[in-house]
Amino acid sequence: MMNIYNLILIYQRLEKYRNLSTYAPRALLLAIILIISIVLAWGQPKVVLIPSYLNIWVMIFIVLNCLQALLGQFFALLERPQSRRRFASMYWPIVVLCAAGIVTPPSLELHNGWTLPFIIGDCILLIFFIARSWQEMPRILVKVPANNSIIYELLVGINLATIISTVMSGVLFIMFSFINNEMSGVSAFFALSPTINGISGLIIGAMQRYNNDYRYGHVKGHPQRYIYCGIFLVIIFLGLGFLLKKS
Repeated sequence: MMNIYNLILIYQRLEKYRNLSTYAPRALLLAIILIISIVLAWGQPKVVLIPSYLNIWVMIFIVLNCLQALLGQFFALLERPQSRRRFASMYWPIVVLCAAGIVTPPSLELHNGWTLPFIIGDCILLIFFIARSWQEMPRILVKVPANNSIIYELLVGINLATIISTVMSGVLFIMFSFINNEMSGVSAFFALSPTINGISGLIIGAMQRYNNDYRYGHVKGHPQRYIYCGIFLVIIFLGLGFLLKKS
């Protein structure tokens, strides 16, 4: 229902936006993707929405939702004022979440069904993640009005920590997969870290673009300590997850 409501709003935008050459084709493509997603979810709700394992229908559903989110960001950012400052990307976190959705289920399996092509694919994804995250760091740390928000600074710390944890767990995951060691804890970290990274990245990008008056929860000096606090929260979360997995 929310997707249909958003689609109606897209078709009711100002004429100067609807006359853009890229507007109508993307709006039509978004409508087609929504129809396919609704039919797929309606036809096999248990298989698609509550999967017990990663299958072709679940992968298709994840990719369709990723495309829907990417197209949605185009319409969401269309009327936002442009700035010379380079803000954090609103598209990159969606790609991270899509990749995490596909990689997570097989990563949580202990070792059954592992194949060399899948491990090579993980290596390629990890290298791309490192390169792209390195480019995103200056944009995440850019000075904006949102820096006055404690929640924003915590999210920055969480995002930076999950970049490090994704790289570390990804390297260990690939190493252990070659030597055939028990790695259920590492697999869980490798699955959770990019998911948290994508969610926090989307919120950071949105907060950067909305010049709200952050009067509540205002940072009062030394904003770095809230970034460190966000990093510490990720460490605690992953540590608790490891202890629960052991127990």
